[in-house]
Amino acid sequence: MKKTVLLSALAALASCDTVVEVPVPAHTPRLSLLYTLSNQPLTTDYRQSFGGRTLYVSSSLGTLATTPLQGRTDATVELRDASGQVVEQFEADTAGYRPPGSKYATYNYGPYTAVRGYVGRPGQAYTLRASAPGVAPLEATITLPAPAAIDAASASFVARPQVVASGPYPAIYDYYGQLSFAILDPAATTDYYAVYAQVLDAAGKFWGDVNQDYSLQNSTGPDVNLNRFDLSTANDVYRILPISDAGRNGQRLAFSNPVGFYYGRSYNAQNPISPPAYLELTVSSLPATTYTFYQSVQRFYDTNGNPFAEPAPLRSNLPGGYGLFGGATDTRLRIKL
Repeated sequence: MKKTVLLSALAALASCDTVVEVPVPAHTPRLSLLYTLSNQPLTTDYRQSFGGRTLYVSSSLGTLATTPLQGRTDATVELRDASGQVVEQFEADTAGYRPPGSKYATYNYGPYTAVRGYVGRPGQAYTLRASAPGVAPLEATITLPAPAAIDAASASFVARPQVVASGPYPAIYDYYGQLSFAILDPAATTDYYAVYAQVLDAAGKFWGDVNQDYSLQNSTGPDVNLNRFDLSTANDVYRILPISDAGRNGQRLAFSNPVGFYYGRSYNAQNPISPPAYLELTVSSLPATTYTFYQSVQRFYDTNGNPFAEPAPLRSNLPGGYGLFGGATDTRLRIKL
């Protein structure tokens, strides 16, 4: 009897299905870009460590678009200082570029390289202007913040026993330990930060990335810590994890967490691997708009696929378009290993 009633109810519900046609939202393509100006020289090492800060240009797609995002190579982008003088220009990086319709690629490249190698100056205002055929131009202004003050006396790395990696290269080790440091936050301003770490060899060349070891973090208690901030990964927009000094303005912002790092360059059996020599911290002071953009990226990805989540739009600072003109004033500190 129960089975018959259930089947009858399901049949009744099925008979109530109604097809509702929803009109496709109108979409006007807009220019979209991502670029972060910093106070670091544009060296090869910097480009390798912070490749995610270089300029990328594309056009927006409609809400229901199923085609891959396509970068564009026809944009004109320039950076001006507070006096209006052009201090940087950009050209499309077409290395490996294949035009639309080529059998070797289904999308356009959108990265651009800085022509003049301009280095940003903390405390100075800058305006980025961008235009491209068929879309409205963009313009946004930021001010590079003052550099952060790292408490050098608090910076340390306490190593744990090395773990020998398996495989044909027994000389390769994974390293683990406790990384600690603190930022001396000024009391007069509201400040925003992101922290990065990498390992260098004795010559100061990149040796490997540093990642937090979350397997040990908060292993004896709940994962709730309002004062915690995490290491960011510069080349992954989702893993840039900024913090604010809200509620701790003028206090000492302390970091002390387990981390791990491993050799990140190419190697072979005939080329001995140099040992790691320094752990380099980079503390980036961020403009407020850069902070809110990366906060919104976190919320956007964290709500993906959740039908009950509140809307999580990206917080662009480019009126009339999408994306970010960001800033980062970097302070670096090396810890000898």
